[in-house]
Amino acid sequence: MEGHMSTTREPILKNEIEYFNSMLPEWLQHYEGHYALVKDHKLMGTFTTEVAAYKEGVKLFGNNPFLIKKIERAEKLEKLPALTLGIIRAYP
Repeated sequence: MEGHMSTTREPILKNEIEYFNSMLPEWLQHYEGHYALVKDHKLMGTFTTEVAAYKEGVKLFGNNPFLIKKIERAEKLEKLPALTLGIIRAYP
């Protein structure tokens, strides 16, 4: 008998990401450049550094998931040099 695994699992921080995105226009007016600490559809605080947000998140929530995301107008795209140089491929 083969095991069955669902492929429709929700991302762990789906609610937090949706809340962040819905509040971003408002937060940009007050907290642009800061890091938001979000848990359960609630802004737990904003911080000038990612480290400060992380320390507060661990203090409040321990080893449970929480979202830290920079409040900015456009997200920066990460570059993968290995893809650019052809060292690895993004397709099978």
